[in-house]
Amino acid sequence: MTEEDIRKAFELFGQADSSLARRFEGTGLGLSLAKQLAETPGGSLLLISELGKGTAATTHFPATRMISRS
Repeated sequence: MTEEDIRKAFELFGQADSSLARRFEGTGLGLSLAKQLAETPGGSLLLISELGKGTAATTHFPATRMISRS
């Protein structure tokens, strides 16, 4: 994914590949919702991509949001 593709993918109903002949189906909500779910408690969602090789997604949540099992 290019930087522009990542920006589009984070938009509501945004898709990096918006062509009618795209390889993957979807509504374009997944990454936008995942980003909102991560950011609501103060976290973040980061995408790092190398065009033609792959994309890695990393989610971070603040330690203050962790629940102790004890």
